[in-house]
Amino acid sequence: MAERLQVHGYVREIDPETRRVTAVVTTGRLARDGAIIEPDGWRLDNYARNPVVLWAHDTSSLPIARTVETRQTPDGLIQVHEFADTEFASRVFSLVERGFVNATSARWIPGRTEWREMADEEGRRRKVLVFTEGHELLEVSYVPIPADPGAVVVRADGSPADLAAMFPGEPCAPEPAAEYSVERLRSIADAIRKLSGRGAHV
Repeated sequence: MAERLQVHGYVREIDPETRRVTAVVTTGRLARDGAIIEPDGWRLDNYARNPVVLWAHDTSSLPIARTVETRQTPDGLIQVHEFADTEFASRVFSLVERGFVNATSARWIPGRTEWREMADEEGRRRKVLVFTEGHELLEVSYVPIPADPGAVVVRADGSPADLAAMFPGEPCAPEPAAEYSVERLRSIADAIRKLSGRGAHV
């Protein structure tokens, strides 16, 4: 079975009257770790059967909310969470409403992946790991950590994920530019001249 992963999202809109919060669970943008999760590749059928929302991935406690709407958009996976009226859920909602909690965290199982060459925000070409389809959403939580719109992929326990090792194929980081000394450039030029029949040195 594939290893469970975790990705961070952020709160986008709050409706105090209905106790509903709209959250961007994941984005479709290139993350700092060189990964992209295709928004239309999510498998949501199993999650839809029991769309609970937890606090800090605590599966031993009652849920604090339920997902009443899920949208797969080009910008990412968007959900609307309706908070329960229990004491603890109300406390969490109050923290979300007042801006003390503004991050979500989703746990999921990766499906199909592929490596693509793409340009990052600085225009550099790099190898990027793309989660293309079949990523199964397991659970969504609100978490007491800073929101990360970059949606960095980590292991389910929160530790860093070595994507290149977990999904072999291509390096995740951009390849460094080649560095040549003056002597190396002279030897290359000398070889070219010899091949052209001139035989001269630079």
